[in-house]
Amino acid sequence: MNTYLVTATFKNVALMGAAYDLFLKVIEDGTLNDEFEGFKVLGRYHASYSNNVYIIVQASAGIKMTEHFAPWKVKFDIDFDIKPVMTDDEKVAEHKLVGSLMAELEQKMGFSG
Repeated sequence: MNTYLVTATFKNVALMGAAYDLFLKVIEDGTLNDEFEGFKVLGRYHASYSNNVYIIVQASAGIKMTEHFAPWKVKFDIDFDIKPVMTDDEKVAEHKLVGSLMAELEQKMGFSG
């Protein structure tokens, strides 16, 4: 599964208040759908005094994020900015891969970084 940083931004305080009313209800009654096949919320961080919530998720496919976030988007007009992120180990592996690809391209095609 891939890891993503999702920034949820509320358009205004009225919509944010209505969304939090529902959020409290589904947290308290245990119906918040934070984990299902191909999707898991790893953490949710609320930025007090702003209109943002930061959510770390793992998803097997983009459609899984739609399955989780679309009802909130449609009902409360929340903007979701979704960015793939990686761990330190994954970044090190990526950096090494890019280095070796560039070296290979330099030899084969005269590519230079």
